[in-house]
Amino acid sequence: MRIADRIMLIGSGETGTMLSHALDCNMYLIDCHTEFVMIDAGSGVEPERIVRNIESAGVDMKKVSHLLLTHAHGDHAAGAAFFRDAFGMRVVCPQEAKAWLENADEDKLSIGPAKRAGIYPEHFRFPPCTVDDAVGDNDKLNIGDAVFQVIETPGHSRGHVSYLWIDGGTVRLFSGDSVFSGGKISLQNIWDCSIQAYAQTVAKLHALRVDQLFPGHGPFLLRESWKHIEKAHMAFERLALPANI
Repeated sequence: MRIADRIMLIGSGETGTMLSHALDCNMYLIDCHTEFVMIDAGSGVEPERIVRNIESAGVDMKKVSHLLLTHAHGDHAAGAAFFRDAFGMRVVCPQEAKAWLENADEDKLSIGPAKRAGIYPEHFRFPPCTVDDAVGDNDKLNIGDAVFQVIETPGHSRGHVSYLWIDGGTVRLFSGDSVFSGGKISLQNIWDCSIQAYAQTVAKLHALRVDQLFPGHGPFLLRESWKHIEKAHMAFERLALPANI
């Protein structure tokens, strides 16, 4: 489903549009002219639905060269092994989360707490996935005619990044679970969620003056996205908490 110039929504679960399995995050496909980039991999449950969405948009899966992960939680990254194995996508992951993804470390990935909370079913499994490129703050990814800047954005979890793409003067941010429409955030009772880190992340993103926001859940925003980020930032500045998604 095309949602902006050169950007398609190819998967989204119960917190979005139900374009794919209910456990999936929002997943995006970016046209870099000579190749395509996929942002996040979903839950790995029924990934064929995502493939069908891509192919029905007229895109050859062989042209999807890279999979950029914002972080390694199950709803964003458990599908990574499928896409790497089936289509040879080059998997890009935050440096801190690399070992967690490659070892399918359920403790570091908070799979156990998510199962106990009923977020994932008891039979949910996270396949290990080889990481081709581990990235950190301010790294640049040159893919086709696009340049993606990596921005470390911890708070929701450690090992979390967002991807900034300035396209023809439009500032586009793929924010994962760092910030959402309405100035919301995602605090969870897990080992690596940090209010202080979150406040610093939102302040960093506020300074970017983002035009378009493509988050991991809920609505995407096509104009004046900075106003939504500012709402979260001002809450933190008052020593309060933004609304939780």
